[in-house]
Amino acid sequence: MEVTLLFAVVTLPLNYLLNSYSIVLFAIATLLSDSPAKKMTRLRENSNYWILPLFYFVWMTIVLIWDKGSTFSVQTGEDLESSASWFVFPILFATIDRIDSRSIKKILLAFVVSNLGASLYCLFKAYLEYKSTNYINVFFYYHLSTHIDISAIYFSLYCVFSIYILVFYFLFQKQKFWMRLFCLVTTGYLTFFVVILSSKTMIFLLYISALIFTVYSFYYFRSKWGALIFSILLVAMPVLLIKFPYVNSRLRDTQIKEYRGQTDDQNGLAVRGVLWESSWNLIRERPVFGWGRYDAQNVLQKKYLESGFKEGAKENYNSHNQYLYTWLCYGLVGLILLLVYTGSLLSFFLRNRNFLGICLLLLFILANITECMMEVQKGIVFFFLFGNLLLVQSKNHKSGLPPDEAVLI
Repeated sequence: MEVTLLFAVVTLPLNYLLNSYSIVLFAIATLLSDSPAKKMTRLRENSNYWILPLFYFVWMTIVLIWDKGSTFSVQTGEDLESSASWFVFPILFATIDRIDSRSIKKILLAFVVSNLGASLYCLFKAYLEYKSTNYINVFFYYHLSTHIDISAIYFSLYCVFSIYILVFYFLFQKQKFWMRLFCLVTTGYLTFFVVILSSKTMIFLLYISALIFTVYSFYYFRSKWGALIFSILLVAMPVLLIKFPYVNSRLRDTQIKEYRGQTDDQNGLAVRGVLWESSWNLIRERPVFGWGRYDAQNVLQKKYLESGFKEGAKENYNSHNQYLYTWLCYGLVGLILLLVYTGSLLSFFLRNRNFLGICLLLLFILANITECMMEVQKGIVFFFLFGNLLLVQSKNHKSGLPPDEAVLI
């Protein structure tokens, strides 16, 4: 079971099909890992971990009844399959007795290694492309992440969470000097990579994280080493933003202003103004039960065209705000289920002082203000796989199982 889980984590930034197969293998291994009677007992005992996400998936399916844009096609089936992680992971992890703390550490660090390997591969492919085209922008944004067929935003998300993992295991726990030096070098490299991936949301969240960790290290852990590392990052990130013209231009193009036509297509804030206003106007028409996922996209395109945002209609943009989009598609019912579930998870991690769980939830909650990360497999699997893995980690500690290393408190 742990081997298949490790495979699922390692393939997450990589091939879509490999990751899907690994999840199926993990599900089979988990179901065969214990007797059905014991699993049913654990499901009843841990019902609060999986009931809400299951209800959310059921509600998504029910909404298809009045979703005029749905034709129950192959695409509909594929979308439901991608969304199945909403209940598959919570149910599977709820049936698990425990996972050894050292195994959880290996799984999390394997995710870091996978992202490091994927980033180096992307840089190597970008270098080969640059040699043949002499086009410097191949080292940035979607040009860079396309080599492993992943959005730059999701790749940035994975790298930021990888930094959190490194900080937790190599900085906030007792470690030898060379391990902390490794943490500094690797964190610095991943920070550099997040910057060149050019996701403005993730760069901002990483900078805020570094600021919080600096204060946390100095006042809570009394760790001059930790404060030094994050202080270096706080200085290095603005320098990198200035040094890279491509990233700098993306930031300069982002201004608080009203969308006035195609000249503002690269202004993320102006564009989101159109996306959010269009979504809100449609929400007001059907606030309780929503439009349905497919009908919502159809009416959104019409709203974009009315606002002159042709790019949004052409590329079939969603709301770029998960909370608005959930409300638009699945009504107030869907929004309440989403908020209650994420809120209960965050509350659980706060009560159990689970550092990585808190970081994961806050990262996802904030990122979903400008993105819709629960609409594609790369986002759904990431959230539910790691969210439920960290739930198991907290349950281990509540059961009196000793952690692998003592956190400095």
